[in-house]
Amino acid sequence: MPTTPAQPSETQLPAAQHETEQPNTSPEPQPQPQPQAQPKAAHPLRSRNFILLVAGQGISLFGNMMLRFAMSMWVLDETGSATAFASILAISFVPMILGAPFGGVLADRMNRRTLMVILDAASAVTVALALVWFSAAGFSIIAVGVMQVALSLLGIFETPTVESALPQMLRQYGDATLNTSAAIVSQVQQVSALIPSFLGGAVYSLFGIRPMMAVSVAAFAGAAAIECFIRLGMPERDEEMPTPLDDLKAALRFLTREKPNLLKMVLLASALNLVVLGYGTVGYAFVIRHAMGFDATVYGIADGLISVATLMGMLIVTMMAGRLKIGHMTKILTLLGLTVIPQGVACMLSGGNWTRLMALVAFACIGDVICSCANIIAVPAIQMRTPDAMLGKVMALLSALAMCMQPLGQMAYGWAFDHLPAAAIFIASGAVLIAMALLSASLFAHFDD
Repeated sequence: MPTTPAQPSETQLPAAQHETEQPNTSPEPQPQPQPQAQPKAAHPLRSRNFILLVAGQGISLFGNMMLRFAMSMWVLDETGSATAFASILAISFVPMILGAPFGGVLADRMNRRTLMVILDAASAVTVALALVWFSAAGFSIIAVGVMQVALSLLGIFETPTVESALPQMLRQYGDATLNTSAAIVSQVQQVSALIPSFLGGAVYSLFGIRPMMAVSVAAFAGAAAIECFIRLGMPERDEEMPTPLDDLKAALRFLTREKPNLLKMVLLASALNLVVLGYGTVGYAFVIRHAMGFDATVYGIADGLISVATLMGMLIVTMMAGRLKIGHMTKILTLLGLTVIPQGVACMLSGGNWTRLMALVAFACIGDVICSCANIIAVPAIQMRTPDAMLGKVMALLSALAMCMQPLGQMAYGWAFDHLPAAAIFIASGAVLIAMALLSASLFAHFDD
């Protein structure tokens, strides 16, 4: 409550009210210098560090997505096999899954700004060397595989480093600021991934593989140059540096004994990944191309519409991100399930394939926005409750589990869509998501207990 100035006591009168006025022999008071107004601190999300981090990661992701798109087109043209590049990507997942925890260890031991610069610069050099090789020797599936595995090894360290740098910058400003920052980063990532999807085909058709690889080299190098100007200290540690294995054991003890609710959240996020990525990456392509009989052009437009709608929805989510709390997760996951069930119903509509397609895409757009809300709550909730010395390892474990779930979900849903009606799969997936939400309600209600 604001305080009022102290009032003079009724028994003490000012000198001017005394009957006999005494001459004032005290020296005239000197005017006191007025304190200078302090400059208003900039909002943390408009700070130089945050802007540089977001810009660097957006440019780096653009280079990565442009390269992946170009390589998929080139391998398909040279081999005529759609599975060749998919097999390379699958192989490159193995070192990422096995090595991700050790990437987290390094992210907790080095200056994270320095590590980001090194990793993006190394990615630029890797792609540049591959470009020189392809220019001199032509296409080689082995060389493509070596390049992708090398980039995957660098990605082992990149993901936990970036995911732990953000809370290191913004932890002091609270959950609301970190939630909003996560929404902004997600929005920038959507744009960075969307541009190659829309422009990649035209650029590849006009200029071929080498200029697209050169763009990726420039993007990685530009990201490294931008990140050089980020100011970020060493991660805080309260003890002597243990061995990497002891570091991992300490992270597991932290999750299993000190913060078991964080471990439950990590496992829940992995289970959600299995379901959402399963019906999202496998189901939409199968239903639109095979069940409804549309060609690749229609599928590309539908996929682009979902991406654009998600991006527009993220603009709204960003404005309300500061008000999203962990207690909202039950409602959000329930709403997600309620958007998936109508997608199954859409597959059974009798109004023709175009009607089914429009209904499917409409609910897919809403579901993607709701997924973004869940990510904006869950990831900062884990980051805010993890000590700085553990951030890299905890986020690396989350990343490794998520990567394990992705191929498992794709294989499971691939089998399901080959053998079961698509409508039943979508309805069952929605029911599973609602069940997860209800079973996790006590976790969200007592998350900080």
